[in-house]
Amino acid sequence: MNIFKSLICLDYYNLRLQNRAKEASTSSVHRIGIAWICNILTIIGGYFIYFRLHNQPELVYDKLYEWHYYELAGRVIILVLLTIIYLIAFTVYGDKTTIQSTLKYYVSLPSERQEKIARNASRYFIISFLLFTAVAITLLYLFKIK
Repeated sequence: MNIFKSLICLDYYNLRLQNRAKEASTSSVHRIGIAWICNILTIIGGYFIYFRLHNQPELVYDKLYEWHYYELAGRVIILVLLTIIYLIAFTVYGDKTTIQSTLKYYVSLPSERQEKIARNASRYFIISFLLFTAVAITLLYLFKIK
């Protein structure tokens, strides 16, 4: 089971702990989309941090200047790209058969293994979000965006 299917299982695990297991649906796929978006933005932010710290800020400033010059187009392009990433998550993991087969496999596992899968998925999601937050704060500090 890959880490993304584990995120589906994490949602089921949390609902089962609250005695609401029958409410498990495609809402767990939102975590996959959010994690992917955080990962992509972390990589892009790391790219900017790398060039800023290696005394090549002109590359970053040129790119930021291009985006500022085409501000509306840049925002639209970023929103479209992030939406496409989010929709890919729904296309790959969001259909009912994938979710049902994943949960059927998950339920057949021993409880210790289920807990380990849920814990690993939770770690992945939290680490993805924290890395994104750390990179965003670092970018704000390095470029002093106001």
